Amino acid sequence: SFELLLQNWDGKYSPNGSIPLAVGMDGHIDIGRGTNVPQIITCRIESIRFESSPTENYVRVAGRCWGEKLFRRVFTGTFVNQKGENIVKYLLDYVGLGHTRNGQELVEETDTTYTFLEYENTPVWDIIQYIAESADKEGVIGFDFRVAPDGQFDFFAKNSKTSSVSLSEKVEVCEYRKDISRIRNRII
Repeated sequence: SFELLLQNWDGKYSPNGSIPLAVGMDGHIDIGRGTNVPQIITCRIESIRFESSPTENYVRVAGRCWGEKLFRRVFTGTFVNQKGENIVKYLLDYVGLGHTRNGQELVEETDTTYTFLEYENTPVWDIIQYIAESADKEGVIGFDFRVAPDGQFDFFAKNSKTSSVSLSEKVEVCEYRKDISRIRNRII
């Protein structure tokens, strides 16, 4: 999830502004200035709050990365004699996450065929994580996955990719926390 505090000069982000923001909009977050600005995440806006004082105007925008679809959706069904990559692709289509970039499939093939997997109201995240931990490719067990900054899902052999984004000297203050829980209506 993300929360940003933006200066709302001349009502730029207001409903009648030059770049109006609204709940439900898809977008992305970039860090830096200039021509080579790395995109960090593709996201959806879930709340907007305008804050004003006599001399300043701000807008607080919050939402979630597209990857949150993996946590929110549950799956009930059975996979019989399916290869790992076919299960992953099916689940990605089920939650609505893309897995191709410029016509190239981003879910790499596995050598593992699952004879019988049955799920009832199981989070999609848990199923994909199981496939990633148990599938093999050429005798090596383990895959990694991520929702890339462009919103596409990558599924690849462990340690075969690194991030092209470097945040050194771009971030002055940062707070990181990892909270993957399925508890709703929780207040922090």
